[in-house]
Parts: sequence; C-alpha cells; structure tokens
Amino acid sequence: MIDASEHIRDFLLERPNGRVCALDPNKALGRPACAVAIGAFDGCHRGHRELIERTRSYARAHGLLPLAVTFDPDPDEVVCAHPARKLLSTSDRMRALRQLGVDVLVVPFTPDVAHMDHAAFFEKVLAPVLDVRAVHVGSDFRLGAGGAATVTVLQTWGAANGIEVFGHDLVLADGGAISATRIRQALAQGDIGEACRLLGRRPMVRGRVTHGRGQGTDMGFPTANIELDASVQLPSDGVYAGCVFVEGRVWPAAVNVGVPPMFAQDRASAHLEANLLGFEGDLYGKDVALSFVQRLRPSVVFESIDVLIDTVEHDIETVRSLLGDEAVEVCL
Repeated sequence: MIDASEHIRDFLLERPNGRVCALDPNKALGRPACAVAIGAFDGCHRGHRELIERTRSYARAHGLLPLAVTFDPDPDEVVCAHPARKLLSTSDRMRALRQLGVDVLVVPFTPDVAHMDHAAFFEKVLAPVLDVRAVHVGSDFRLGAGGAATVTVLQTWGAANGIEVFGHDLVLADGGAISATRIRQALAQGDIGEACRLLGRRPMVRGRVTHGRGQGTDMGFPTANIELDASVQLPSDGVYAGCVFVEGRVWPAAVNVGVPPMFAQDRASAHLEANLLGFEGDLYGKDVALSFVQRLRPSVVFESIDVLIDTVEHDIETVRSLLGDEAVEVCL
C-alpha cells in the first residue's frame, strides 16, 4: 500500500516555498544579488534537486538569494526538429522547483535567445533584472548558440566579470549519471522501478477525462479515458498498476497505456485509460493526475472478448492485492 505522504510527493502536492517570476525587463525584480542554478530541469529529478541544494547552500553562506533560472518553452522545442517528450508539464516543472525552496525566473526561450552567445545571455537577458554573483550548473552544461559555451568557457567569462561559475559533478545511480534522457529511456522500456529511482518519486502525468469507446462499462470495468498533451512522455504500451489523484483523494487503478490492439481501428480509443478501484461517480471533464507504480504486462491481442475480460479482471485483482481498493485521503 502507498501512504498519503508518498502520494503528496508523487503528485507534487507539497506547499511550494518559492515563487515564479516571468522575465520582464519592464518590471524590475530589484536586481537582487543572487546565486543562480540554470537549466531546463525536465523532470526535476534527483540530480536537479542536488544542484538546487548546492545553490541554496552557497547562497546561504554568501548572503545571496538562491534562484533557479529556467526556460519556457524547453529549449529543445525551439532548436530541435524532433524534441524529446517531457517528463513534466511546464506548470509542474515550476511547482517542483518552487518546492525545493527557490524562486524561479522563467526566461521565454525565443529564436532570438537561441541565437545568443553566453555573454549576450547574461548581459542582455539576466543582467537587467538580476545581479548574478554565482552560477551553478551540471558539469555537462552548455549554453549559448549551438551549445558552444562549456563550463570551462563560462568559468573564464565569469572570472573576467566577477561571477563564480561552478560545474558540479553529476549525481550517479548504478554507475551512470542521472539525466532526463536516461529516465525517458527507462519509461520507454516500461521500467517503472528504474524511472522511480532516478526521479526520486513515481512517474506522474496530468490530463482531463474525456469520453472514449464506452466498451469498458459494457464489459463490467468502466475506465476513465485521460487526454494528455502530446508532448508528455508515457511508459511503453502495456498494463500498469497506478494511482489516480482527483479532488483530494487518490484511488488505486489498473491503467492501460497505448491503444488496445483489439480496438486499434476505433477512433474513440484512448491512449491512456484507467479503471479506478472502488470509485463510483462521474469523472467526465475532470482534471486528474496519474502515477505509475508497476508494469503488469505488455499489450496483447486476445483471441476473444471473453479472454480479454478474464485478463482484465485478473489485472484488477493484481492491482487490488498491491494497492488495495479504497481511496487515500490527501490532506493539503
């Protein structure tokens, strides 16, 4: 079973300590003296959290404001022909950073910003609103047009401009660096345990419940068809044990990812649907969040509807044995 504290962590429900500020040169932030961590922070994984903590520690020791500088949209959406899918929505990414006790400055990542070199970024984008005294990034960080500026380049520039630049060693797990790319690969393989270890929480997505095929109800296990932003990274197709957060409660759920092979030709088929154990009521039109707990099996084509029903009933019983069949109240 999963207790309320884990759900609060997984669904990013902790009260944020920081605030989000959109970059606006016409609305001065007072040019606070600050130590900044810079990055896309997709997933806000364990490595990102360590970087933020190092930034906060440095800021405390030097009487500075700790600040996370990030971008919207994610830079690869502007510079890459095929951008990677996202581990967190923009709003969840900001919330996760704020929960780490820092304010967040959001820089609109435009083509103009993409073409700036590192010096122009600091002098034209950050300097009008911040008095940057220190920069904290990962050792593999690159900045500026084409990613030309390495940490060494930034350190040389910083030394000439009175700014300390720190390139921190990446956080390792099982001998490899924790990264958003590695987490996406784990999800693409359906390895929820690996993704959870790297994230420091269970993978989670948000969406809205819409009408689907309606066949689940006819077969005795109604499902919520959850519509997601197309840019969100899902685990590989298959059936999972998961949890659905809606209106202050978390319900255990049997979750199907991907269009079920037997209904692939039905345009109403959902790419993500969940059967909430113990839930009674109408979810249509509601915003929900879903966390993935464990992969149960791959998607398969069944020889008959009866075999499909038997298998789904077995999936539901497996979820019940893992997670129970009652909601957990989450007090916020």
